Amino acid sequence: MSNQEGGRATTEERPVEQPPVVETPQPTTPLPPKQPIMQAAQPSQYPPYASQNYYPGPAQQPVYGPYYGPPYAPPHRRHIVWPWIVLAVFLTLTFTWLGGMAFGTIGFNFSGYPNSLTETPRHFAVSATPTVVINNDIGSIHVQSGGAGSAVTIQATKYAGPGSNVNDVQVSYTHNSAANTVTVNVDRTTNVTFFSSLRVDFEVTVPNNAALELKTSTGGLDVSGVSGRMSVRSNTGSVDLRDGVLSPGSTLNSNTSSIRFNGSISQTGSYRFMTNTGSINVTLPASSVFHLDATTDTGSITSDFPGVYVQHPTV
Repeated sequence: MSNQEGGRATTEERPVEQPPVVETPQPTTPLPPKQPIMQAAQPSQYPPYASQNYYPGPAQQPVYGPYYGPPYAPPHRRHIVWPWIVLAVFLTLTFTWLGGMAFGTIGFNFSGYPNSLTETPRHFAVSATPTVVINNDIGSIHVQSGGAGSAVTIQATKYAGPGSNVNDVQVSYTHNSAANTVTVNVDRTTNVTFFSSLRVDFEVTVPNNAALELKTSTGGLDVSGVSGRMSVRSNTGSVDLRDGVLSPGSTLNSNTSSIRFNGSISQTGSYRFMTNTGSINVTLPASSVFHLDATTDTGSITSDFPGVYVQHPTV
């Protein structure tokens, strides 16, 4: 006998197979091509002159660097030079103008004058003790005594250097009979340039007693044998007075040159001798009576008169 389980036989159930479903293809619409995605450019951390390799397309370009060699070397910095050019031109013009002024005013002391003109002497009838005023910026003045006469004689000589003409300077005369005064002025009709130099020298004859007012910028002043009140001034030239008697109120002044006086002074009044950088030499008769007040900044003071003592400041 054989053993049988469950007393009956069972039949295994199987799923029913379905026939395959065939899908019918549906009509499709072609899609548009993909558009490149544009991204905003980001600021690069590399300088614009760093070496870059370019790859076509929208993708971000790789940057290699920084590399500063040619041809991507940093551009040369432009230096702004025009202010220096303007300054150089300004300084050149300024020094040229100053040089022309100096050459035109004092340059005649060391340069020749191919052109010269001696004017006809001018004669002026005056009464006793006339006043003679001469303003001459570009030359010297020489005054001498003509004796006991009653006339003033003035003769001017003009000099013109290369690039100048004697007619570029004019001399004017004014005679005021009521005031017993003769006035002479020198005027330049053209501007002074580097290539021009002018000069006017005066020879003047006056009576023994006369008041003189003389002024020059570049020449010397020389007075001989004249007595009276003197007011003479030279900027760069020397002042020399001799053989005369100064009246009270006289002034002798030179800015950068020397002063020499050899004569007499009245027993009253004040007299001034002044210079900035030159020397002063005053010679008086031994019998002169005066009170001396003299000072100097850089020089020394000496005196041969007995009773005149020089006090030197102590350091």
